[in-house]
Amino acid sequence: MKLKIKVLAVTLVMVVVASVLLYAPITVALNSGEGQECCGKALNNENFVACGRRRPWLKARLCWWFLNHSEPVEVEGTAVALLKDMLILDTAEGQIRIHLPQEWIVDQELTMREELFESGYLSGDESVNIKALRADVIAKEGLCIYLLLGYEIINDSNIHAYAVLPFNIET
Repeated sequence: MKLKIKVLAVTLVMVVVASVLLYAPITVALNSGEGQECCGKALNNENFVACGRRRPWLKARLCWWFLNHSEPVEVEGTAVALLKDMLILDTAEGQIRIHLPQEWIVDQELTMREELFESGYLSGDESVNIKALRADVIAKEGLCIYLLLGYEIINDSNIHAYAVLPFNIET
């Protein structure tokens, strides 16, 4: 009889400890963004991570890595579409994607990334020359994965668009 009580007590303690270990991190994660603001919006679970508050050091380290491992390149191609912050280009080597920053200066006016197509600065089947930073993530024989960050776009009319970035790029 004593053995059954000891086994029941140990089992009960293990269930309580496991419940606390599982429940506490979940409730802390769900409530950690309440009552705070970022970018003029109240933080909730959806935009807390997107705002970059959860791991700001990770974003800074990724940015630092990219800047230290990138080199300037020029890409010529035909603009296909703007999708999820990326400009899709058809080039002689194939289709590539270039990440575009949110804000651009075109003819001394501030323009948002989406407005580059809407305003007529870029249009489908238009040849463009893009200056970008390229960082190779994986470079093996037969496989190359790289990131491109565009910082200047020159369209067919030779009009320059410059990305608004927190740093300057001189080549």
